[in-house]
Amino acid sequence: MSDGRPRVSVIVPAFRSGATIAASLESLERQTYRDFEAIVVESSGDEATAAMMARDFPSVQLIRAEARLLPQAARNHGVSVARGELFAFTDPDIYLSPRWLAALVEAWDDRREVVIGSFACHGSSIVDFGFHLTKFSKWLPAGRRRTVDTGPSGNMLVSRDDFERAGGFRGELFLGDVELSRALRARGLNLWFEPAAVGAHHHLYSVREFCRERFQRGRWYGELRSSWYSPARIALLAAATILPVRLASNVMHVAMHAWRAGMFLRFVLALPIVVAGYAATLAGEAWAFVRKPLSS
Repeated sequence: MSDGRPRVSVIVPAFRSGATIAASLESLERQTYRDFEAIVVESSGDEATAAMMARDFPSVQLIRAEARLLPQAARNHGVSVARGELFAFTDPDIYLSPRWLAALVEAWDDRREVVIGSFACHGSSIVDFGFHLTKFSKWLPAGRRRTVDTGPSGNMLVSRDDFERAGGFRGELFLGDVELSRALRARGLNLWFEPAAVGAHHHLYSVREFCRERFQRGRWYGELRSSWYSPARIALLAAATILPVRLASNVMHVAMHAWRAGMFLRFVLALPIVVAGYAATLAGEAWAFVRKPLSS
């Protein structure tokens, strides 16, 4: 930028991220695109992480929050001190390919709309891949640039103007990226998926922890949908959720995404994990749908 500010602000929320954040920041330092600043918002009071960053990553701005921040609230806090005209969001358990930021910026320069990057799986086991397909099959690093209906905040680039006009993240929600995607689209913006902007996600949980996380995420998503849709539409969704219609549809879409990415055999091997993950998510949604009328 002509006034000396960086063009891009890369914002990373961190909470008890000591196992992965060093490797994540190392991948950020290796970016071929250099016109950026890096901001980490840490809210766990982790002294070891703070010391490591001061020693190994002195160019990264560390903001230490006094109290626990949910991920989207931490991102908003990072935005409040960011100097760039573009915001790139990622996570401390994502390892970025060297051209990650270059690919995001090139796609933004081409389209001038929101850009969503792709997600590779860091782990090599079938269990890791099952986790990954359940969470990120829509954004696997394959195919051409195309529009998507929502974008995870772990790999997103948006202009300052568009972010502010959409109201930023809803910081009190774990699913603030879903709400932000919805708000950006409501303003007439497309979300462009750029498969060349690759971040490899490191999955750190057990199968039990994964299913518990999927159930909780389903509850949050169900609560959001209950606030968006009419009672009639919620009733239809609840019926399709309780019956295996949505489970079959979701697994079929994962299979299609895996086929397009040349990963169909691995999808077949990981199918039990994928089915368990989606079943847990839909059970959480069904729980939210049932509780909504009871609490009304």
